[in-house]
Parts: sequence; C-alpha cells; structure tokens
Amino acid sequence: MKILVLNAGSSSLKFNLFEGTPESIETNSERVLAKGEVERVTGMADALKSVFQQIHGANVDAVGHRVVHGGDRFHASVIIDAEVEKEIEALSILAPLHNPHNLEAVPQVAVFDTAFHHTLPPRAYVYGLPYEYLTEKKIRRYGFHGISHRYVSWRFAQLHGKKRSDYRMITCHLGNGCSVCAIDHGRSIDTSMGFTPLEGLIMGSRSGDVDAGAILHLITHEHEDPALLVQVLNSASGLKGISGISNDMRDLQRKAGEGSDRAELAIDTFCYRVRKYIGMYLAAMDGADVLIFTAGIGENAAAIRARICEGLGSLGIAVDPAANASDSRDARAIGSSKIPVWVVPTDEELLIARDTLRCILKIPHE
Repeated sequence: MKILVLNAGSSSLKFNLFEGTPESIETNSERVLAKGEVERVTGMADALKSVFQQIHGANVDAVGHRVVHGGDRFHASVIIDAEVEKEIEALSILAPLHNPHNLEAVPQVAVFDTAFHHTLPPRAYVYGLPYEYLTEKKIRRYGFHGISHRYVSWRFAQLHGKKRSDYRMITCHLGNGCSVCAIDHGRSIDTSMGFTPLEGLIMGSRSGDVDAGAILHLITHEHEDPALLVQVLNSASGLKGISGISNDMRDLQRKAGEGSDRAELAIDTFCYRVRKYIGMYLAAMDGADVLIFTAGIGENAAAIRARICEGLGSLGIAVDPAANASDSRDARAIGSSKIPVWVVPTDEELLIARDTLRCILKIPHE
C-alpha cells in the first residue's frame, strides 16, 4: 500500500510517500518512495498541487496527516469522517497555528500529536486551578510531540527484541520545539509540554516555563498587549530571546565559542532545564531503564547531550565521551552507565504512515 504522509505546519507542508504492508511494520522495512517540503505556504491547495507534482502522479492508496491537537477526545489515530473533521475544527483554538491547515490538507487519517499522552494520570495533567476550569473549560496538561516519543520508545525496544512495556524510559525530543516524556512500561505518565506546546523546556523561540504572575504583571502593570505577549512567548523567547542571536543551537555554540556571554547563557539555561526535567521524571518513575535523546539537537549536538548529563552521575546517568562524539546517524548507545544513554533518530512520518495503514486495514495500534 502506498501511503502519503502530510505534515502541515503554519507556513510549510512536509510530505513523505511510503510503501508498506503489515509485514513491513513488523520487520521495519517500509520503502520511502519520495519525500520533500513545500515552504512559505500561503495556500494549502497550491502546496498540495506542488506535492502531487513532485510525486509524479503516484497511485496513493491512503493519506495520513499529523494533527497537533486531539484534546481529550482522540486517544488514537482515526479515519476522518464528517464528525471527526468537525471536532478537529473545534480544537483549532487549542493549536491555532496548525489545526486549520490540517483540515485544508484533507487527509484520510488523522494522527494526533497529543494521543500518546492520553494515559497521563490526573495527578500529572491537573493544574492547581479551580476544578471547574478542568471540567468546564478543559484546562489541563495535554502534552505534545507524542508521535516522536511514541516512535523512539518503540524503536529502542524493537532494537532489543522487546516491547515498550518492558521498560521505564525518559525520552528527550530536543529540536526547535522541545519536550521530555516519562514512559512507564509503555504508558506516558508525564510530559513537559502542557495545555499548549509553550510549557516546559526552553525551546528555540518558545519560553517554556514562566511564572503566570510575571505575564499578568506585564499585562496589568506594564500595559503589554496580551496578543503581543502571545507572539513574544512563542516566537521571540527561548534560545532566541535569551541570546539575542538565534534560535539555532549551532549558531549559539559557535558564538559561545567566540566569547558571547548571552549565547553561553542561553545554552546553559537550556541544558539546565532539560537536566531538571530528567531528574523530575526519575523521581516520578522511581528510576529509569534508559535515557533517550532524539530530534535535531538531541540527535546531532554531542556537546549539548554531554552538558545535559553533567551532574547526573549520582543518579546513574553519564555519557561515554568517545561514543557520544560519534557522528553516526544510527540508533546507538552513547553511555553504558547504570541508566544507559541512547540516541535514537525519530521518524514521525513513518509512524504516521504505519498508523494510517493500521486504520485502513483495521489493525490494532501499537
């Protein structure tokens, strides 16, 4: 079966064309027939036209699509019908940069970035707000990057001939967007992103955790425009805001090496925040069987991985300098400490293709 995977962002459309079968899922042997990205998208119809030109009219059997927010309604990938489409549209208020584009792309199967986190226990998803905010307004932790956390945890277990449910894992998705997830024997039990993707780690241009009182102060005493603050928190904060240079970790590492104090501060606060969340999740699960790094920074920035793990030795986490410095692009161990440390490249598009196949053929999700 040929499956087109569409990943619609706020201004881009990534695509992958896979050929797969139920057997190829088991053997991790799907074929990638085509892949690419349409950037600076102003109209999704034009972007889709460009995609189909690039895949040369391939006979596509099904389309899978990443949908950022599934709210508390969608716990697994689903075939889109009129009811599902209506609910995704209603959820666009929770992910305004993405969900409307997801509808325009008209996929057949919706794969939700929040679904993996539906197993969070109440103690992890409830905020310390009046209970009515939870029951009536649905204000709670949802978590994101679930497709990536789900894939790398599956891949690690598969490489060891076991199942995700055999392990306690801490997975660190570190890219322009960043999150950490505690996976206790196959179930996401806590994650750093919250009601929106803004909470948690310092990211490329997102602030991560900020005292709500500080934002209220800016609104009530400094007379900041709330709409402008939304833009600042999402697009002008994080590594970019602290450094005043860039949201790209590679740029900051270079500038820090040249003596930039603000670049060094951005890197230091980034690593400290990740390290702190790792410690929190070790406490949440009473330990872990593996720590996994993935995504752009997690897979490629050896110095950042080493810096994050500094100071975790007493908790059983350390990287091996030589293994960590390897430029391999394969899944690999980079530390054989009490809690092994691994790099596992993520493949969200492959997981979306597999879920699309499962939905179409009515195969249970893994």
